[in-house]
Amino acid sequence: MPLWGEKMKWYEIKIKTTEEASDAINEMLASIGANGVAIEDPNDIRREISRPDTVDYADEEFISSLGEDVVIKAYFPGNTNIVELEADIREKISFISGFLHTGEGFAGYTEVDDEDWSNSWKKYYKPLHISDRVVIKPSWEQYEKSGDEIVVELDPGMAFGTGTHETTRMCAQLLESYLSFADKVLDVGCGTGILAIIAAKLGAGHVTAIDIDEVAVRVTEENSKINMVQDKITACRSVLGDLLPEKHDIAVANIIADVIIDISKIVPQYLKHDGYFITSGIIKQRKQEVLEACGNSGFKYVAEKDMGEWVAVVFKCQNSL
Repeated sequence: MPLWGEKMKWYEIKIKTTEEASDAINEMLASIGANGVAIEDPNDIRREISRPDTVDYADEEFISSLGEDVVIKAYFPGNTNIVELEADIREKISFISGFLHTGEGFAGYTEVDDEDWSNSWKKYYKPLHISDRVVIKPSWEQYEKSGDEIVVELDPGMAFGTGTHETTRMCAQLLESYLSFADKVLDVGCGTGILAIIAAKLGAGHVTAIDIDEVAVRVTEENSKINMVQDKITACRSVLGDLLPEKHDIAVANIIADVIIDISKIVPQYLKHDGYFITSGIIKQRKQEVLEACGNSGFKYVAEKDMGEWVAVVFKCQNSL
């Protein structure tokens, strides 16, 4: 612990990667003890500038200068063994590269003072519409909702990008389209609990949120309380097959293609006949594999959305086990 009045030092780890692998690397860094993660994704800036209703403008020279790398900066306490940490990060990125294109990878580190990053990052995180009705708002920002908007208060800790990820946006939009009042919802891989909270605020009767990470379960419970929907959400650490086969109206899985393919065989145990399976986190190149796997498991294709390099697909359960 630093002495009174002494500035705390941090290691700022820099990783250059791809949009495809950024989520996996972000999760990896959090799992090994990063106190904060900042994500600089040039694709977010390009998408914001290209929106038809944007007020931002940038010339072609600036857009070209952004490059293609997603830069992730992770912060670890200054008393960390930096040699061991670097080796651990390189090893874990190498593992991730076995199923995702990770780009350059580890790109060095620097020492920074606490004041250089502990509060200044908040200016990048503003209220954000992720669907027609859903607005994500950090606790330090004021926002007056209008009409039937739903405001979800969600602090990113120190993990943020320049906008909520496309896979989450698509799931929120699809929940808004397919969820009916009092539906029972199953959120597989709940993370921060954002989709479970959105479902509850959209009118779900009950949401079961599961994750293999006990930290994710705890964070989901905390965020449910902050948003005053804890009476509608049950969060637990579990893999899907270990749950009792209770029937739901909707199952949502914002994970990766490999996991969706794997769980497609058992999701029908947890869905009513004609229940919806909303899948996201699918790289475009893997969409056909997901379609085939879900089709073989008794799902009927309903609709899809795409943003950037990502696809979300909605299926209807025709084989409720």
